Amino acid sequence: MILTRAGIGSPLFLVEVFNLNAEQRKYIAEIVKIVAIAQFGLIGYTGLVERNPLLLVGSALIFLNLVAYGLMILNGDHDE
Repeated sequence: MILTRAGIGSPLFLVEVFNLNAEQRKYIAEIVKIVAIAQFGLIGYTGLVERNPLLLVGSALIFLNLVAYGLMILNGDHDE
């Protein structure tokens, strides 16, 4: 478990541990967004084709979590 100024085990550990600047945070947030879209496209589409609502809803929740995490990284605490 990583102890940071943002809190114990905070999801913003990347910003804190690696002391990321604004451009680096934008880059990582964009990567997280791309991963979110890719997993929703793969898993969500599979759930849609197989008519599996659990898979579709689960994929949507993962998508929302990843997008929220990307926004947290982008708008995270920074001392610049």
